[in-house]
Amino acid sequence: MESGMTDELSKLYFEPSSRCNLECAMCFRNSWISESCTDMDTKTFNQALDTMPDSVSTVFFGGMGEPLIHKDILYMVECAAGKGVRVELLTNGTLLTREMSAALLGAGLSMLWVSLDSVEAETYEKIRQKSSFAVVRSNIRGFNAERRKQESSTEWTVGMKTASLGIAFIAMKSNIHQLGKLNLFAFENNVSEINVSNVSPTDWESQNESLCQRVISLGLGAEGSGHPRINLPVMDNRIEAVKNGMMNLLGTDHNFAFIGGETVARRRRYCKFVSEGAAFVRHDGEVSPCLALLHSGVTYLSGKKRVVWHHSFGNVSEQSLRDIWDREDYTDFRRKVRDFEFSPCVVCGGCDFREENLADCFGNHKPTCGGCLWSEGVLSCP
Repeated sequence: MESGMTDELSKLYFEPSSRCNLECAMCFRNSWISESCTDMDTKTFNQALDTMPDSVSTVFFGGMGEPLIHKDILYMVECAAGKGVRVELLTNGTLLTREMSAALLGAGLSMLWVSLDSVEAETYEKIRQKSSFAVVRSNIRGFNAERRKQESSTEWTVGMKTASLGIAFIAMKSNIHQLGKLNLFAFENNVSEINVSNVSPTDWESQNESLCQRVISLGLGAEGSGHPRINLPVMDNRIEAVKNGMMNLLGTDHNFAFIGGETVARRRRYCKFVSEGAAFVRHDGEVSPCLALLHSGVTYLSGKKRVVWHHSFGNVSEQSLRDIWDREDYTDFRRKVRDFEFSPCVVCGGCDFREENLADCFGNHKPTCGGCLWSEGVLSCP
């Protein structure tokens, strides 16, 4: 097994709700096929949490809905924190009131992620429909105020840590100009980490917004791609000549590394979820190996429609999470994904197998992963 890979469950994702209060232009939910919008029952949650293996070190609340819409989300966070694990949560920020921030911190949240695709209202509100940039920005400031309040409380002791704050950014042609402005926003708002992902193409419009089509089809930026390696020293990118030179360099096909560091290259045919020990519990208790298989929906691959069908290896209402993880078919699937024994659909010329994840030309059956953009290193989530 490669370094960094594991077959222990280490990160458990929960989808508290598949409902959302927004209608974002690029959301996976827009392409769902026969999926329901409901909340996770606390009994289902408790069953999963109480039967998870001891190897779990992080519980993450996210999925395809808005976690803060669930009436019992604070209970869930507190129960997870009570297990002694790291607890993270991803929100669109609209329901992150000052009171909610205080309650999340009090419940033991380790890290809050906010989806933010622009630091300017006009661009943000074109993408995050039914949202308000002013409200989200105010809520982030409120969260920071509650963090400072927690740190100054009489119960606070030396060595204790308050929750970190992260930003999840979906990059598209229409908002990529905002990327350079994130650094100042992060500095002003005490953001410790920014996760940038390409948009997942779920229709013609989002496919046209994609920034990675050529990269995928030609295998650019990947290890062993045959493109030259450029060793770079640290330079002051605010110097105009450096900025222009780097812009020209980024317009070429290459792999680069900082002197003394490793090559910066995307990892192809590699599933971060499976290889690093993650699993997802959907709102109805179904257990999936990755975010891509959590729901059924439409994606686009090289300009052609592709249906990705949901796949579950069991339901926590019927089996313990530990037993589901140890099932023979789930164990065999994880081994196959780690070795990536699937046909290379993302670079293939195309055949009927590419239209769904039901089978591939290597003889694999549902779920097949050769057309997954997550495995190509172009989609990412916290």
